[in-house]
Amino acid sequence: MNTVNVPLHFKKDAFVDISPITKIIVFIISSIIMMRSGSILGECIVGGLTSLFLLNTKEMMKCYLFVVIFFGTIALEGIAELVHLSQNFSFIFIIFNVVRVFLPAIAMFYILAEKTTTSEYLAMFKILHIPDAFAVAFVVMLRFIPTLLEHLKNIRQALVFRNINIGPIYFLKHPILSIERLVVPMLISSGKVMEELSAAAMTRGLDVGRKRTTIIKFRLNIVDYLVIFIAIALVIIFKGG
Repeated sequence: MNTVNVPLHFKKDAFVDISPITKIIVFIISSIIMMRSGSILGECIVGGLTSLFLLNTKEMMKCYLFVVIFFGTIALEGIAELVHLSQNFSFIFIIFNVVRVFLPAIAMFYILAEKTTTSEYLAMFKILHIPDAFAVAFVVMLRFIPTLLEHLKNIRQALVFRNINIGPIYFLKHPILSIERLVVPMLISSGKVMEELSAAAMTRGLDVGRKRTTIIKFRLNIVDYLVIFIAIALVIIFKGG
């Protein structure tokens, strides 16, 4: 009986393959730089690096939105300094600064949670000889927040069907009622989310106690080494401001 060898192809959700460990390193280092550097140049480099990561995921609209918000706040602060308006609108620029500080971390967390598969993480943990207990907890943690946000969206949609649209204005008018209608269903669903994510992890054989195989190979390419080198150089240069 003749057999036909057909190569196995995966749909690529990125222009360039970047390993999960590189994304985690960039997530940590970009957060450190944004929190501690106080340098506009360092923030611009982190923003540019994060923009490239978003662009690599083929999420064009999210990339454009990030660029507009991140670099737009920097431009507005620069213009305000030139025309001496920063002191008159100091509260607004404080909000801009807070948003800009956390925006790269939020974008990188989105890439880690939504644009990196569980199989990639498991292949990485296997090569690095990380215990399964940590692997399960890590994967469940990454998937918990996006799944919880999806449940929140479903809860709000269910309230809309009952002619209850909880938006900013409704929340300001009825804060206690809004919290009750959102938080109580979220608390109930959060327990179910944890059980579902744990069950999904167990179905992947994470509790069998034996060596597992994977069709995804974990490896670092030249892009990974380049990005890691740039990230480490940035934290050395800008860690002290």
